[in-house]
Amino acid sequence: MAVTTSVVLAEDNDFVRKGIRRLLDIAQNIEVVGEAGDGVEAIRLVKKLTPDVLLLDVELPRINGIEVARQVSRFTEKTHILVLSAYDDPEYIQAMLANGVAGYLTKDEAPRRIVQAILGVAQGEKGWISPQVEKKIKKG
Repeated sequence: MAVTTSVVLAEDNDFVRKGIRRLLDIAQNIEVVGEAGDGVEAIRLVKKLTPDVLLLDVELPRINGIEVARQVSRFTEKTHILVLSAYDDPEYIQAMLANGVAGYLTKDEAPRRIVQAILGVAQGEKGWISPQVEKKIKKG
């Protein structure tokens, strides 16, 4: 029997969040157990639900994704963090990686890689980095 990977989706844009949700709902072995529109709600849901993966946007209201990653990494090792962002700024990326995220994907490539990345991150894999993000990190 296949193991189901639980996911909390933290994205402030309703349209983007619904699109990602639809993509994950049709994926095998992934269950979205909660959705957050801001950083405070993301932290609350992770504490309450202890998902396998937190799919996290960087730019969130109330508490940004960098601080969410920092806090979640401090209170649980069970939840792995995968960043999904429109930003490919090296400073954002380095800050997220320094705060324990397992991967950083850009939204434009998400439909092609997100399911595979979520399943990999849930198994403890690290290094799920967008090729364009990796280039920027190496330049910086």
